[in-house]
Amino acid sequence: MKTLEDFTPEIKAKIQIYKDKCVKDLYSGVEYENFNRNMTVSYIEKIYELAKKQRPVVIIADDPIDYKKKFQLLQTNTMLNAVNNYFLKLNEKDNFQTENNFDLTKINVKKGEIKNEQVKSHYLYLCSAYHRVYLMWYKFIQDEFNIDHKNKDILNWLYENANNNISRCYFTQLYVLVLRMPKYIRRNANGFHDIKVPAIEWPNYKMYYVNGRKVDGEIFNAVLNKTYTFDQFIKEESEDIRAIVTTLILENWGNEGLIEFLNATIVDEKTLNHSSGYTEVVKLWKTKEKYSFLANIDGELNQPYAWLDLTCPSSGTKYLIPTSPHFTNAEDACKFHRPQTVPMELKYDFKEFNN
Repeated sequence: MKTLEDFTPEIKAKIQIYKDKCVKDLYSGVEYENFNRNMTVSYIEKIYELAKKQRPVVIIADDPIDYKKKFQLLQTNTMLNAVNNYFLKLNEKDNFQTENNFDLTKINVKKGEIKNEQVKSHYLYLCSAYHRVYLMWYKFIQDEFNIDHKNKDILNWLYENANNNISRCYFTQLYVLVLRMPKYIRRNANGFHDIKVPAIEWPNYKMYYVNGRKVDGEIFNAVLNKTYTFDQFIKEESEDIRAIVTTLILENWGNEGLIEFLNATIVDEKTLNHSSGYTEVVKLWKTKEKYSFLANIDGELNQPYAWLDLTCPSSGTKYLIPTSPHFTNAEDACKFHRPQTVPMELKYDFKEFNN
């Protein structure tokens, strides 16, 4: 039996080696450039073999747009009949060398057959963007703690072939539709993240994230191009989107850029020491201009816009939360935005802070 005492500093230091094998080439774009169809097909065929199933027809999509088009084609009777015929040929006992490379473009499907429906995500942990991470930890535990087991050869094979450019799959008995990995994946400690370019990128498809939160490309690029307006910001109902906008502005142009965008000033700033040992800086912002239609918590009109700048204790994400302009103390505003069941006289304090 292995215990925590066996988890020595020398073994712990090796974790990075396993991580690098899983994601270094993936994040850098090397895996995308070195795409090998045969490796992808072999991996799919192997997991079907382990499941004691016949070889499926493997169809590869280059990006999410291509994935959607091929998924819709594969729902038509014409295409399914063609796939079925190829599947039978692929699994003939006397014809095991048939190349698993079905060409959809050679099948004439009428437009009326294609249903323009939303394609959902299809995940399987043994064969998805996340499978290599799971395999990495099992491989690490097996090798570094010298654990022998009946599935050792299978784990070794799956791990050695984990960098197979598979992002996600749609599985059926006849075929598997595979979405290739993106060309680039950019992250920080909170998840997918980049403040200047797409965090996930195929040549013809881009996805934008800030600190692990997805944002529409139009909003992302409007902020970078400085065409996103203060009025849009005020009308935005999602606190996540407001947090993303302020993060983009702050990280690209600093405090001066955020103050200019909001036309606001910091009226109070407090450094709070939580029981968890985490030190948090909270700020109270208000616009210089007052607006006749805005009211404070007491119903008094002609007030400025006001925001509380704080950090979420669970995710570590910074938020700019609309608050009542009557506050002059940032800590009082923090207390106000807690659940109503928490009395105001209690200290604003978190015993745990996840960052």
